[in-house]
Amino acid sequence: MDPSVAVVIGLAMNVVGIFFLANSIIFRKPKQVLEEFFGVETGSLHLIKDYVLNKIQVVIGFLFLTGGFLLQAVGAWQKIHDQATVLLICGGIFVTAVLVYIVGAHYSRRSFRKYLRSFFKSHEWSFTSNMALTKEIGQIFGIPHQPDETVEAYVQKVRRYLQLPEDPGLPNKPEKRREAVVAAALGRGQNR
Repeated sequence: MDPSVAVVIGLAMNVVGIFFLANSIIFRKPKQVLEEFFGVETGSLHLIKDYVLNKIQVVIGFLFLTGGFLLQAVGAWQKIHDQATVLLICGGIFVTAVLVYIVGAHYSRRSFRKYLRSFFKSHEWSFTSNMALTKEIGQIFGIPHQPDETVEAYVQKVRRYLQLPEDPGLPNKPEKRREAVVAAALGRGQNR
């Protein structure tokens, strides 16, 4: 294949890839974006359908962009005189990208924990109302959950780790507290 043909085909693939990426990000209905931002439940499957479509468009866009850039590289490769140096530089770029990704992943986990801790300090949230989520929060912070541990004990362990006061939603008497925790874990309200 002629190198200039590969470059032109690669550029065409890049345009298609950019369209798919832009369509998945930019071309969303403002009403839908506002509903997602404010957490309004519309009771419709359109959000799920749109999410799946957006995800597919991102993958298609990525594949077209990658293919287009590779075709451009193939088209330009034959014109390069010192190919070994270029390979060495490209390898260095890929290694640097992996290192940046590792540092970014570590930073994002630390930041996420910091934001979670800050959120719980400034917003009252009942850890007993959704025990699965409480366990997930505990895992994020590395708080172990023992199989024989009560819901109340684990919730208090998470609250202590986050440096939060004792759960105000629990009654003061131990037997009433246990009933409240069991009722919350079973998804029932306190009707007593």
